[in-house]
Amino acid sequence: MSHEQIAADAASPESPAGCCRSRRAVLGGGLIGAAALTLAACAAPSEPAAEPSATGEGHEVLSASELPVGKQASVKINKADVILYRQDESTVLAYSAICTHAGCTVVAGDENRFHCPCHDSYFNVADGSVAGGPAPRPLARFAAAIEGDKVLVYL
Repeated sequence: MSHEQIAADAASPESPAGCCRSRRAVLGGGLIGAAALTLAACAAPSEPAAEPSATGEGHEVLSASELPVGKQASVKINKADVILYRQDESTVLAYSAICTHAGCTVVAGDENRFHCPCHDSYFNVADGSVAGGPAPRPLARFAAAIEGDKVLVYL
């Protein structure tokens, strides 16, 4: 065998020696690796937002009677969009109404989820965690309280 034939055989993708890879195989492997990393990032678990403490000044947003148990409401505090859920007689939960996917406004959904209509993300009302769709993270949570007949949100 001549030196030219040995070099040609070694550079061939079908070479049994496997010493050299074709550009196509290297690029294909790189693309597969990049796709795997992207999918892993998209599939990252959505941990619920930590429960914040009620410090500072509370903003009165509704009367408690305007937010019955099991219901949701959207409010604006200064320039912040907030979505509320009344869990029971004494508990109201407040979250940022800005979707963590593309920044659209999250609205009231069915009784157990908030909904982002832009790309169909859903968030659990009990903890703000992602329940479905492309949103990568839970909604940011704000401290909230019911004091007398007032619903207060602390920003």
